[in-house]
Amino acid sequence: MRNRLARNRRKGNTIVEFALVSVFLVPLMLGTVNVGLTLGRSIQVNQVCRDAGHMYVRQIDFSKTQNQNVLQRLGENIGLNVTSPNDSKGVIILSRILYMGATECAGAGLSVANCPNYRTPVITERIVMGKSSLRASDFGTPGSSLIASDGKILPIYYAQQTSCRATVIGNLLTMADGDQAFIAETYFEAPEWRFPGSYELTGTYSRAIY
Repeated sequence: MRNRLARNRRKGNTIVEFALVSVFLVPLMLGTVNVGLTLGRSIQVNQVCRDAGHMYVRQIDFSKTQNQNVLQRLGENIGLNVTSPNDSKGVIILSRILYMGATECAGAGLSVANCPNYRTPVITERIVMGKSSLRASDFGTPGSSLIASDGKILPIYYAQQTSCRATVIGNLLTMADGDQAFIAETYFEAPEWRFPGSYELTGTYSRAIY
């Protein structure tokens, strides 16, 4: 009887010890899984961003459905949906930026004195694929009425409208008159599962500049 009571007491102690340790081990394990999922998603988002940027700088026209479908296939494993944007778990933003010089102002039919965006980087093209409400571009957002169906913005608009000015780019890239930059930005919700009370990361952002 004494041996049985001793064994039961040891079992009870083990259960109590396990319960106490679990308070710390279980959140640690779930947090590790959470970080792993986020890291994996980050790698995928970076790859899609680079692929989109590489094609964009090579003049692939992403206003065309067949080219958008190529990106959808590349990003379908992380939830990209360009045919039904509201169902997408991510967004891809493509921007072409031009540094306005005297020649560029003249191309818009303006003199330097009458060219408000002279010596300013401006967005001349903007294409958004996926769920646009997830995230805006870090480089500014031209007025929607200025952007044509193919994503292009007319010279008279980007030479004059302040909403076409590209922010931040001056801190990342040195540009001279007439220089162009091609930028791909991607943002996807990540991870799909989060441990309650863990860090507040809700998505992964990546950008590539060419």
